[in-house]
Amino acid sequence: MEKIIIPKLREFYIPIGGLLLCFILLAIRIKMTGSFFFLFLIWNLFLAFIPYACSLLLISKEQWMQSSWKWIPIAMIWLLFLPNTPYLISDLQHLQHSSPDVIWYDILMLIAFVWYALFIMYLTVSDMQKLLILKLRPQYISYVIIGVFILCGFGIYLGRFLRWNSWDIIQNPMSLANDIWYQIRYPFINSKTWIVTFGYAAIMILSFFGLQFTHSKHKN
Repeated sequence: MEKIIIPKLREFYIPIGGLLLCFILLAIRIKMTGSFFFLFLIWNLFLAFIPYACSLLLISKEQWMQSSWKWIPIAMIWLLFLPNTPYLISDLQHLQHSSPDVIWYDILMLIAFVWYALFIMYLTVSDMQKLLILKLRPQYISYVIIGVFILCGFGIYLGRFLRWNSWDIIQNPMSLANDIWYQIRYPFINSKTWIVTFGYAAIMILSFFGLQFTHSKHKN
């Protein structure tokens, strides 16, 4: 039993360590400045953690993937909240509110949060990639992952610029749908939408598959 538990615990060393680092850096920032301005990062990090929790649940309940429907609600929640993970990249814009005497620290802190969010994104998408093997032919999985990242890029735009949240799909579905349709119907008027969408998607796609390629290369 001990031999089984210890390797599983080791898988969480870096996620837990990264989370502690973010909390410590934020606490130091609050102590240094007396300002709670960046406290919203905790909420954003919580939202970013939801898809990771979903993928961990599906990994632990792999038999659900054999079912025709049990995995679908969790997968939908995963997809709905996944844009919150790379969304933290856009929080770098808050550096404009930093005063000159602490901007050096804010850069350090925000990069830590962004790194952690991208790390969590890599873990959760990797988990889902493994699970998709049980449902799809291997040659299709990469295309699904690319599509997911494009949706994430679009989700970042909806959240950062149109101020929609993941739960608005339930609270304000019609207004959200109208905004989405407007972006799609008038792509040239809304060129910023697609620059943001595909720009962020490109970062995620290159980062994810680049890390996987590097990992497989060293493994071989």
